[in-house]
Amino acid sequence: MLVSDIPKKNARLYPNRIASIEDDVEFTFFEFNQRVNRLANAILNLGLGKGDRVAVLYYNGYQYIELYFACAKAGTPIVPLNFRSDSKELTYILNNSEAKLLFFGSLYQNTVEEVKPQTPGVAKLVSIDQKLAGYLFYDDIISDSSPDEPSVIVEEDDMVVLGYTGGTTGLPKGVMTTHRNLISSCFNSAVGIRIAPGMVYLNTPPLFHAGDAMAMFAFAFMGATNVTLRTFSPEAVLKTIEKYQVTHGLLVPAMLLAILQYSQVSDFNLKSMECVIYGTAPMPIEPLKKAIKLFQCNFLQVYGATETFVPMSMLLPEDHVLEGTPEQIRRMSSAGREVIGMEAKIVDDDDRELPFGEVGEVIVRGDNVMKGYWKLPELTKETLRNGWYHTGDLGKMDEGCYIYIVDRKKDMIISGGENIYPKEIEDVLYQHPEVAEVAVIGIPDEYWGEAIKALVIKKANSSLTEMDLIEHCKEHLPGYKKPRSIEFVETLPRSTAGKVLKHEIRAQYWQDRDRKV
Repeated sequence: MLVSDIPKKNARLYPNRIASIEDDVEFTFFEFNQRVNRLANAILNLGLGKGDRVAVLYYNGYQYIELYFACAKAGTPIVPLNFRSDSKELTYILNNSEAKLLFFGSLYQNTVEEVKPQTPGVAKLVSIDQKLAGYLFYDDIISDSSPDEPSVIVEEDDMVVLGYTGGTTGLPKGVMTTHRNLISSCFNSAVGIRIAPGMVYLNTPPLFHAGDAMAMFAFAFMGATNVTLRTFSPEAVLKTIEKYQVTHGLLVPAMLLAILQYSQVSDFNLKSMECVIYGTAPMPIEPLKKAIKLFQCNFLQVYGATETFVPMSMLLPEDHVLEGTPEQIRRMSSAGREVIGMEAKIVDDDDRELPFGEVGEVIVRGDNVMKGYWKLPELTKETLRNGWYHTGDLGKMDEGCYIYIVDRKKDMIISGGENIYPKEIEDVLYQHPEVAEVAVIGIPDEYWGEAIKALVIKKANSSLTEMDLIEHCKEHLPGYKKPRSIEFVETLPRSTAGKVLKHEIRAQYWQDRDRKV
């Protein structure tokens, strides 16, 4: 089965059911499939051929969902862009992916204007939500195209999504997801979440993230309705749940904490909710208990990665036990067990499987594991060695095969669901003339999961302040990569080879926690 088969199948089985909703705009599955066909044909009519990449810079909207499926039908892999990225990062991704077409929201017109001269390969640009002088318009290219199925032959091992995630060198790396990978993810998610036709899923996190895209695809796969919310606010989420009788939603811990702190939360009827899905960062037990009591529905945790189009393991609703045995309470802090279509194990540095309870790297295999990293064969070979995806996460497994994430092997920070590699931030800090040495780490943050902290050694006689460096980072980094705190130190711990020992620095901030990420 192909990703492109999903809207076609739903149009045949559920022609009059609602496929997507945004505010008061609704499309049935029949209408949705026709719009997707028109959009796919429009992409081909603009001169793209099978395999050419299509980039999207947009917040959440029904058009984003249409673009995901239209690109699948046209055989043109979609490149979802992080709208929090600055022009430098967007320029790199557009050039690296060799995108030929860019769809963008009018909110990002200035960014597009800045990027355009540096991305000559992007031959066509389409404004999604508003007519803009000098650009094609989304509604126009749809209305001018055929509603027939595109005549493109697509194979299971063709790339369907080229999603960029943080890179160890500071440059984002492209993850090649195939039709086979994505359909496997849909199966794994549908079984684990127990999705059924007629359910209503709320897309709250950004659709450029594999996390929300995974859920969107899985619910569409099963003939459920997708509701889109442009931007997050506690009030908007609660109103939308009540208005459209939402049954399921993905809410990262930061969103759940914001909802719990919203003063009017008790004014909304949330009885339609059947399950809250959460992930991307640890959820503290006490706020989790409060959230379960508030929503009065099932909760399900997903642990995954862009490289697996997210689901590797799930902590199912029956494992969310508020009052239980010590073992049951302990398992609330786990990442659950491997999903139906994956195998997981804990290994040492030589990839030998470790006994229950011993800490090692979490590795997984299954049909949803990526094809590889775009233009990075050596990194692909290293990450997918021996047929297993090496996550870079350190964990252990108990006798019931529950996975506990303990720490991170890779030098990476996950803050608010975003993968951030410290080297990029360190490189920017080193550009300041008064910085001698620097080490960037992630420290615990109840809201974001991890917060970025920089430890800096100043050059002699420097009058540098924390605010000076934060302003310096603002000029050279997207906001989500900017350090939240900077501490000036005299020395940094080093190995005998002179390497900064970040695990020793991190240890002082994470020492009272079982989970170090």
